[in-house]
Amino acid sequence: MDYKKLGLKAGLEVHQQLDTGKLFMRTPSLLSDELDFTIERKLRPVASELGEYDKTALDAFKRNETFYYSGKKENISLIELDEEPPQEMDENALKTILEVSLLCKSNPVDKLITMRKTVIDGSNTSAFQRTTLVSLGGELEIKTIEGQKKIRVQTIVLEEDAARPIKKEQGKIYYNLDRLGIPLIELATDPDIKTPKEAVETAKKIGEIMRLTCNTKRGKGTIRQDVNVSIAEGNRCEIKGCQDLEQIKTVVEKEAERQVDLLKVKEILNKKFNEKEKEEIFQNQTELTNIFKNTECKFVKGHTVFGIKLNKMKEILGEKVGAKRFGSELSAYAKATGVSGLLHRDELPNYGITQNEVNEILKTLKCNEEDNFILIVAEKERAEKAFEAIKARTLIAFEKIPSETRGALEDGSSEYQRPIAGEARMYPETDIPFKNIDSKYIKVLEKGLPKSVKEREEYYAKLGLSTNHIEEMKLNNFARFFEELVAQGANPKVSAGLLLQTLTELKRNNVAIEKITNEDLRQLLISESKGKISKNDLSNAVINISKGKTLEEIIASKENNKIDTKEIEKIIIAIVKKNEGLVKVKGMGAIGPLMGDLMKESKLKGVDGKILSELLKKEILIIKG
Repeated sequence: MDYKKLGLKAGLEVHQQLDTGKLFMRTPSLLSDELDFTIERKLRPVASELGEYDKTALDAFKRNETFYYSGKKENISLIELDEEPPQEMDENALKTILEVSLLCKSNPVDKLITMRKTVIDGSNTSAFQRTTLVSLGGELEIKTIEGQKKIRVQTIVLEEDAARPIKKEQGKIYYNLDRLGIPLIELATDPDIKTPKEAVETAKKIGEIMRLTCNTKRGKGTIRQDVNVSIAEGNRCEIKGCQDLEQIKTVVEKEAERQVDLLKVKEILNKKFNEKEKEEIFQNQTELTNIFKNTECKFVKGHTVFGIKLNKMKEILGEKVGAKRFGSELSAYAKATGVSGLLHRDELPNYGITQNEVNEILKTLKCNEEDNFILIVAEKERAEKAFEAIKARTLIAFEKIPSETRGALEDGSSEYQRPIAGEARMYPETDIPFKNIDSKYIKVLEKGLPKSVKEREEYYAKLGLSTNHIEEMKLNNFARFFEELVAQGANPKVSAGLLLQTLTELKRNNVAIEKITNEDLRQLLISESKGKISKNDLSNAVINISKGKTLEEIIASKENNKIDTKEIEKIIIAIVKKNEGLVKVKGMGAIGPLMGDLMKESKLKGVDGKILSELLKKEILIIKG
């Protein structure tokens, strides 16, 4: 598609979880599927400070859903349950978002004012999300085909993550409270993105900047991207929940395509209907349950069915709209009222519904050849709400593409979720005092900002790190800690090996490395650089620390078990003599097999392999003469 001709505009909202404590509570920010309690709750909207109700909140309230919150008692406090006021903002989370702001050349605000954002979809027990504006403006620099391009930053906000959804049933939603309160950085850009490729490059750049802080969580679900997309004759739609970079590209492409197709539908509708006919499209709403007494359609049989006639709308619901059809657009609006969806004439007979049943529907609803019909499988009250939503969406199609919030699907298409939220959902958080941001503190942060990726690559290369270690370390959460260690005298190569490889291997072997603090690792690596412990003993030392031993105890144990060089030489001489024939034939080539024999000697357990190798070479030279 010619995106320039279409007038494509897109902006990103990136939400990144921080690897700090929870934002307003001191419970662990760890996820756990172990559950030992459940509470039940209903939520309702409240007016903003201007006395207005948010339309998104009202829309969710109409669904009349009940929410069930579960968790593990030792990980959840009364704050998550909204039974106790919040505590002070986590200082590490604040420091991290201020660093991100400075890296984006954004301007921190003078005063932090935490607000409540009304959210009554059940994702928060309190019916609101705490959110704090931290900085305004700024820019990101991305690479495009034409060269470098600047994408303006709109806002950078610190907010708490929502509860984790478990499952959804009819009128009921279940959540795990473990994720509730984990800090999120929300970085929103201006709509400066003009192509799907630019959207990907912008998301990459934002992710890189956040990871430079070494304080972000990693793994699936820890970073979520929402994309705002519009074309010149269309409207802004927010596509929520993009999980990876390639999906962002596809989402932008498919949303642009969807809006182009909706403009075609608008043209078809306005050619076919005059103003009077438009108001008379929907007629003859009727219960049709009797038609399906003996149906083979499993999701219809035994349920109440209502139908409605759509004058002169045959084949229009089957019109292509993006990856789906116009009928799917209407179905999504129906689903938002609490029904499972809709069926329409353009897709029938199908799903076990026969042509005879279709004929009976046409007869009952008094449809002629040009007419369409819609079926809703639900009780009367729900069906009526669904028909009202469908009517409203159909009439909007005559005028414009509606501005709405949509959910990203796996294939990159999207589905309607709710109207775009407005300003009426915000009101002040009365339980959290305002917090001034000291300009001196900002200057301190500016001096200690993390190195850029390029600076890290160059620095690590000077330290002698391998290409693999440079690539792995440059955006690793250990990067700044590694740089501190080197500045304090730790061996760069040994430190990188322990942080990037040894700890990962031990975790795979179920060693409780979460019990190892950075201070433990610091003492261990500084001790190695001073010769107090061998690098070959680091892995075992980490295991022992995870079991509760101190570094002093480990070093003392090594000293007590140390065997002298003369004792080692005696063992080596004995093994070389035993394999004298092999040594005379292979010379230094015998080192490999003989080292294997040495490693089996219980007295040599824990002895540095380099020492054994050097002494073995010396003895082989003596035998070779």
